[in-house]
Amino acid sequence: MSAAGAGDKPLSDAERAVIEQKLMAIYQRLEGMRAGEPEVTAPAHEWIKAQCADPTLPKDFKKKVLEKARTLDCDAHMRATGQALTDAGRLATEGRMAERQAKLLEANKLYGKAVTLGAPEQFRRATGRLIETVMMTGGRRAGPTAAKPADTAPKAVRQASP
Repeated sequence: MSAAGAGDKPLSDAERAVIEQKLMAIYQRLEGMRAGEPEVTAPAHEWIKAQCADPTLPKDFKKKVLEKARTLDCDAHMRATGQALTDAGRLATEGRMAERQAKLLEANKLYGKAVTLGAPEQFRRATGRLIETVMMTGGRRAGPTAAKPADTAPKAVRQASP
């Protein structure tokens, strides 16, 4: 991408080379964000934002790159939220409630970050329903409980009618 239009004065060849080098570094970091985990995409997104603060970079380039970085970071957080909720559901069905709670906490953090980054409404609704489902899953005890006490009534004796 050319640096033309980045400033009012014409750029020397050395300045142009430095800008082109910055653009390539940003593109490489952006490519590294594809299909990455939030642990990779969040720092890369912050780095790209810091690099785009440079006034010598073209405004249209900065706008496109920042939007793409935000989208990739949001996608990574949405994928990680879904995976954490799937793991929490599996742990709940296995009866491992403490681990389920830890996964739910992780999923809630990831969900919050995804929403902050602009997750779509459909993701928000689906994730809300999934969180409710996981929270209602598991925790069943064998035997009598307050909701279902033991049956203490005498058993009816079967008799044939005369």
